[in-house]
Amino acid sequence: MSFIQRYFGLLLLLSCLIGLIVPSTGDSAPVIVIISLAFIIFCSYFQINFTTSSFTTDLGISLKFWLLRYIVIPVASFLLFKWISEFYALVILLCFILPSAVSSPSFSAIYGGKPALSLKVLIYSSFMAVLTIPFIMSRLAGSSATIKADQILLTLIYTIVLPFIIHLPLRKFRAIKGIIGKYNALFTFIGLSTIFIIATARNKTAIIARPELVGLFALYALLIYVAMYLTGYYLFPSQSLAVRRTFSISSGANNIGLGVTITALFFQGEMNIFFIVSQLIWVLMLVPLRRIFVRA
Repeated sequence: MSFIQRYFGLLLLLSCLIGLIVPSTGDSAPVIVIISLAFIIFCSYFQINFTTSSFTTDLGISLKFWLLRYIVIPVASFLLFKWISEFYALVILLCFILPSAVSSPSFSAIYGGKPALSLKVLIYSSFMAVLTIPFIMSRLAGSSATIKADQILLTLIYTIVLPFIIHLPLRKFRAIKGIIGKYNALFTFIGLSTIFIIATARNKTAIIARPELVGLFALYALLIYVAMYLTGYYLFPSQSLAVRRTFSISSGANNIGLGVTITALFFQGEMNIFFIVSQLIWVLMLVPLRRIFVRA
């Protein structure tokens, strides 16, 4: 467990490289990705204490952050960039409306933030994403992709709502809760690595055939992630350093697994490849982030 926690990012990077070697699972890939993501989120619910205080403490600042970071900024960014490139405008939109990663509270604790605040952002952004992602994507991305709000809604119900409902009776059993809590990092790694391997293997022909496109996507993904981390950090400059670090992590460490899932199901070709490449950037960004926050 200590090995996984210490080399979590490196192991996920290795998963992406493995995806370039193993054969594709074909049409079953989206199903495997959905199940893996649902498994990760299912395990993460056992780490959350659903009490009144967990929702009411820092409620005002949490909701303001959610509204600005997951609604206002994504929509404004899309409307701005669609005049430059409709493809990259859609990429930016999806990157910004993805909820906070299930691992963000852990990163907040490691990087000197406030895990409890990060947990609230995770809860709000994840559950509200069930409504916001289908609505925003169907309204703004209709001309760029053949998607329907009800299809995305169903996918989010499978990956976010259903795992929550299933976990409720199981969390009453101390043995189950203890095992999932003890090995949560392992379960998260298994789920994320499965998503990364399956998605990469499915598109490895296009990835290998167009290395210049992969390099270009990696550059744009890096710029987008830097923008997301900076947005979270400077969104409320009057807040304490711990709060700003928390918002930076909650903003930049998004649920990339959900992004891969959505693009695998509803987008063809380059859009899914972009989010596969973004997986690598998502992992690599965690390395300098720790050093930056330690020095700050």
